[in-house]
Amino acid sequence: MPIHSSGLIRDLEVLELLGTDASWQNGGMGVQEIATRLDRDKGQVSRVCHTLASTGLINRDRVTRRYRLGHHLYALAMRTQEAHLATLARPALLDLMASAEESAHLTVLRGGVIMTVHTELAQDPERDDRFDGISLPALKTASGRAILATFTPDELTAWWEEHGELRADYPANPETSPIQLPEVGRLRKKPNAINSLSALQRAAKAARKAGYAIADGDLTENIVDAAAPVRNAFGVVVGALSVGARKNRIKDGNMALGQLVYDSAHALSQRMGWGVAT
Repeated sequence: MPIHSSGLIRDLEVLELLGTDASWQNGGMGVQEIATRLDRDKGQVSRVCHTLASTGLINRDRVTRRYRLGHHLYALAMRTQEAHLATLARPALLDLMASAEESAHLTVLRGGVIMTVHTELAQDPERDDRFDGISLPALKTASGRAILATFTPDELTAWWEEHGELRADYPANPETSPIQLPEVGRLRKKPNAINSLSALQRAAKAARKAGYAIADGDLTENIVDAAAPVRNAFGVVVGALSVGARKNRIKDGNMALGQLVYDSAHALSQRMGWGVAT
């Protein structure tokens, strides 16, 4: 049976055109411009754009009537990137879990929250891993603090102005936080160790100097979490590796735990091409 792919090809041509610099600089393209550039019938292009817009793959500006790449396409791209990152990070997570004898996590920053992309679980009944798979306030996690420590001063200020306070409706995104655990309600009520921009700036400075961030009992009582940022080949921070340990196991002020995640994150970053001469 022949495979009819002409419709899909036409859709992809529109998506590729709307992803060009010309489209980006002009705030998108109208149906007539798309049809002219692709040498296609205007009515056909209009139908294609209408279908793509109905799925969220492209959006249409109500004022200019121009089409741009849509939210759903960006969401798919983000998931693809995170899935690829999880595949690359799995060996590092396994090594980190084995070395720490605790669960190791790969996390990403999404707005004001940290989301776990992949976890390698340690078989430890005392470790509370019920937070896996849901979003948590970035400021209450070592991962969030480690990633925020890589922001410029202006970026950090802008982030605080938008996400610094834990809103009463958190978590607001059912896609990233499909369940409401009792612990999330407790996190809303529990005072935040970082409750001002100046406190965040101090924490970021300390994390940059150490190369890792620490969250001492913010999520799970008696558990200290450490995290370090992961960079891609362009030096862009794409996530963090984190691991936790019971406080009674730590005798050196968290330095060994922090160094462990720093070494793992640094090695993973190098495997992704960061700092490698070309």
